[in-house]
Amino acid sequence: MSPKRSTNKPEARSSNGKGPAIGAASAARRRFEEIQLARLSARLRDAGNVREVVRGLGGNPDQYISKLANQYADLSAKHEPLSFTAQTLSPRLAGILNNIGDIFNWWETVLAPNAAVGLVQTPTSTDTGGNIGADIYQGSLALGGEIWNGDTEEQWWVNTWQYIVPLPTSPSPGSMSYRFDVGAILSPYRQNVVSGSVYVYVTVATTSDLNTTPVNFGQPASSQFAIDATLPASGVPPFIDGSVQVTGDLPLVSGGDPAIGILIGLIVSIADGDLLILPGEYSQITLAPPNATMPSDLGKIQYRRDQSTWVNAVAARFEA
Repeated sequence: MSPKRSTNKPEARSSNGKGPAIGAASAARRRFEEIQLARLSARLRDAGNVREVVRGLGGNPDQYISKLANQYADLSAKHEPLSFTAQTLSPRLAGILNNIGDIFNWWETVLAPNAAVGLVQTPTSTDTGGNIGADIYQGSLALGGEIWNGDTEEQWWVNTWQYIVPLPTSPSPGSMSYRFDVGAILSPYRQNVVSGSVYVYVTVATTSDLNTTPVNFGQPASSQFAIDATLPASGVPPFIDGSVQVTGDLPLVSGGDPAIGILIGLIVSIADGDLLILPGEYSQITLAPPNATMPSDLGKIQYRRDQSTWVNAVAARFEA
């Protein structure tokens, strides 16, 4: 699907705190730490297989492994896992309500506003440079850029984008379910790197009333990966792609304006080399409802309102 160009230009570095936020910086940094920890663990497990590579690059394999171990120990000592709040409904009840909604076609769609640029973080080493950012379109982020690192130690580039999706005002208490797909594809034009990784993830937070001051999105409700891959990528031409469907629910309050905060994260690391991504339809992150087929579907999410009486009746019938 070809995205429709947005008339809004993305901000150069961040959203500068304007408008409601979902704790994007803290959530992204904690997710970044989790990814770093997992990556260091994998590199330590594979350390014995890269000794000759390190030696061939003029490095000391023992020093290289020792540095990895120290980094892992330091990060483990300060790392706090990203906590998620439980869904309002039990997984079984949520699944039953979703299936009934599918049968009777009770799902509706709403178009998300254009994404806003969130956290942008680049390495501070003098041996590194560049960044991979995105042009913002309706429901799509067209990725592109170049990064380089002259050291065998892996360095990290972090970019996040935030969608705040207002939903219809709730006339009465109950529950609102939501679902959408995040698809991602990356096609490196050049990937002359010894090693690296690419992660695309989505984190969701919700609020029952967008009009409170300040807006309370609370803790993230879910976080999932669309891409979890290593570099260099294989294939001619090389493609890195994946997708994830995000589902959840939030409580409704009478007269409240519910909203969903969606944080899209792209985290890339490379060691000793450079990575070039040319913007185009083969390097993008898309937001769309499940089973989307038309360009006009881009940027839409599905939602469904269930009144308390209906939720209680279904729970009494199927969860007794």
